[in-house]
Amino acid sequence: MRNCIAYNEAFVDKKWTDFQFETLEIETLPPLEDPENFRNSFTFRDALLEAVENNAQKPVIKLLLLTPDFVFQFSYYVIAFLEGKEILTVELKQEERFKDWIKVITSDSRKSEKSYPQIFQFGTSQYSSQPASNFEKDFIYIDTGAFLYKFIPNEFIAEKLKKEKADFIRPFVNLNVPSDLKALAEAFRKLIEAKNLEVTVPVANDAVYEAFEKQAGFAFPQVLKDFFTLHNGVKNTAFMTAEAMLNEWKQWNDIYEEWTQEDLLDTYSTNEGKVLLMYTTPYWIPFFDLGNGNFIGLDLAPAEKGTPGQIIRFGADQEIGYQQAESLDAFLKQLLQEEEIVDWEWLLAE
Repeated sequence: MRNCIAYNEAFVDKKWTDFQFETLEIETLPPLEDPENFRNSFTFRDALLEAVENNAQKPVIKLLLLTPDFVFQFSYYVIAFLEGKEILTVELKQEERFKDWIKVITSDSRKSEKSYPQIFQFGTSQYSSQPASNFEKDFIYIDTGAFLYKFIPNEFIAEKLKKEKADFIRPFVNLNVPSDLKALAEAFRKLIEAKNLEVTVPVANDAVYEAFEKQAGFAFPQVLKDFFTLHNGVKNTAFMTAEAMLNEWKQWNDIYEEWTQEDLLDTYSTNEGKVLLMYTTPYWIPFFDLGNGNFIGLDLAPAEKGTPGQIIRFGADQEIGYQQAESLDAFLKQLLQEEEIVDWEWLLAE
């Protein structure tokens, strides 16, 4: 199709005249029965996505709808980012049913008789809009490639985003965490005896470590291997089994893989420079479940003032990670000092 182009590095330099806008009639819109129905926006979005996918014969990852100002621009334009790194551009035919629907969809953005151009952003689970005035005048219709790049789907630039994350974290990674099994075993024994806890008999975890290393791309830390020779969980505590640890690590790693470096980094929070200002990293390995998506874990990529192998807390209720102890045996000694080991809320205190 003439109105479908492949994404490449030169895309950012394209001008409006480099794109072909063939006319598309949306035949997927149902009759508008209740203009006040709160679901109208989603019905319109889904109908537009379906119409564009039918036209392109490809799934749509993200779609932009540009509305006119009725002064210089009188057309409704769609730019669709398609699976396979292609961009489809069409002009929507303004037949009567479409006019009824678009009036409802854009009504909230029109505070006077004058119409203000909007940029709608649609996806399977995405719906947002903003005024075109958020961008420099004529930016959309002149430096169109640069404008569209601001909305480029992560799937289009996955390699670049992956490299950004790798380049950021590489200087902090330190896998050389010392392990003193004797000291670890002694600290664990004292904790178990002092709190009268029941240890589940240790099991062989070679398959767990192999699965971790295959996905992570680095060796499972010896200090945790040593720790799991002492237990396979501790009843009525937050200590995790090696298998549970692997499952949780995978879920957090999925978040890391899906999010961009910009999404993960939080430059507004502080933690004394000991832990990276990140929501998560593959080098944080949870071994202690605080509940509600919060964990204590081993840190193999500390910040400048941190220590390799430090123990940190992170999770759903934490914007970034925080140091809890300088080492695993230090963390066990910390637990020994607490009166009630079953109540972990103190660990989440700032």
